[in-house]
This record gives sequence, C-alpha cells and structure tokens, in this order.
Amino acid sequence: MKDKTKKLKELMWNHKEQYDRVGVLKDAFKGETAYICTSGPTFNQFPSEKLNELLKDELVLSIKQTQHLIDDITDFHLLNFCNLTKYKYNNPNTIVGWAIWDESQPYTIIERFPVDFILDTYKLNDGSAKIENTMSHNDYWEGLDMNIDFSRPWGPGTMYELAIPLALYMGCDKIVTIGWDLFKNTINSGQKQDDWFYNNIEYQNTKTLAGLNEHLMVAKKTKGLYEYLEKQDVELVIVDPDGDNSAYDKIKRIKSINDIKV
Repeated sequence: MKDKTKKLKELMWNHKEQYDRVGVLKDAFKGETAYICTSGPTFNQFPSEKLNELLKDELVLSIKQTQHLIDDITDFHLLNFCNLTKYKYNNPNTIVGWAIWDESQPYTIIERFPVDFILDTYKLNDGSAKIENTMSHNDYWEGLDMNIDFSRPWGPGTMYELAIPLALYMGCDKIVTIGWDLFKNTINSGQKQDDWFYNNIEYQNTKTLAGLNEHLMVAKKTKGLYEYLEKQDVELVIVDPDGDNSAYDKIKRIKSINDIKV
C-alpha cells in the first residue's frame, strides 16, 4: 500500500495543474478500505503503537493533528483553511492535500507548508459563512462526488470536504472512521468534554456554542450520509469505543480497535 502511495505521489508531480494531479488518484484504491483518522477525543483511547501496527499495510487518511501520532503510516494528510499548524513529515511519501476558501491562501500555504494538491471550497446558497450554507445542512450529498466537481462544498469539516470525497474518488468501497466522535449522547451544553483528542474545551462562549451546534447538526444529518453511501455500495463504519456516538443508528459501529479489519 505504501509503495503505491509513493508511486502516486511521483505521478502527481508530473503535472503542474492541481486538478490534473488529483486526477492521478482516480480509482487508485478501487475495492480497498479507507481508514480515516480524525481528531475526536476517543482518538486518545487508541495507542499510537497499536494503530501503527494495525494499519501499516492499509490505506490511511489522517486529518489534521492525528498525523502527529501516525506519521509513518499516513498515506494522505488532509487539512483545510482552519488549520495552519506546521507539521513535520518523517514519511516523505505522504500525499498532503488542502481544501481552502480564500483565493490568496494557496500562495501562503505553498510558501509555508509541504503540499501536493489544493482544492478550493465554496459555500452554498448565499455564499455566507453560516452553518445553513454547508453541504450536510442542505443534504447535498452529491457534493461528495469529485467526479462531478473538484471544487469542494463547505462540509463543514475536512471529513466532508476532503476525506470521504477522496476515498470515494479513489474507488474505496468501505470507509472506517477512527476518532470521528461527532457529538456524544451523554454531553450537555455547559458540561466539560474533550472536543479534540489534543485539548479540552468548555462550551460556554459564543464560539464554542457555535461549535456545539455544528456538531449537533452534523450528527443529525448522518442519516443522509448513510443513505447516500449505501446507494454507492460503500459501507461506513464508526469506531465507537464508548458506545455513545450520536451518528445515525444504522451506521455500523465497532467498539474495539482490534476489530477494525473485520
């Protein structure tokens, strides 16, 4: 798997245009499983040594800071306009992809960060930065299809803007998410929780309450995601070690990381 990623990266750099680079990835992992690692609090429950061992021969997509813990096995590192953290790459073959809003951002990113491809992101409806203008809020699941358009509808979040669309574009027929916690059924507004695996957040001010509303909306809308993927014959699996992930209940759950390849 990692040799394939190395060859794909080399082929991508034969092209100057961003969309031509991404085109190299079409059906590159047809029939494979994509393991998408994202930054929810349960990601802390999986020892990095265990993840590195279990997924060393698998297709691994790391979102944002998860790359720190599984750098050596990351095939694709995916980021968006909300994350300008600098990353170190021990694995030179990792393909780094960005989704951006601002037309000036590509120049900033290319100057400051390793990058293999950049895709632009747009907002639906009136184009303003409101949750009502996201793909999931509008049940616009066709927006996941990069065969229709490489430009990415605002998700919200890298999972919807890059990770799932890329897995589908590359021909994967199964997606396993690790750390995609959405919103836990046991959490109430004002209660402390780990919002990400790397820090604690208390939902009290306007910004964090907006984040809370986003989590609630995304969790509620996973019914539409499930139905869309089912029509594409793609299985979605959530690793849910605590058994309280609030995604649509028909989405398959597994509790133990040891079962992720079942």
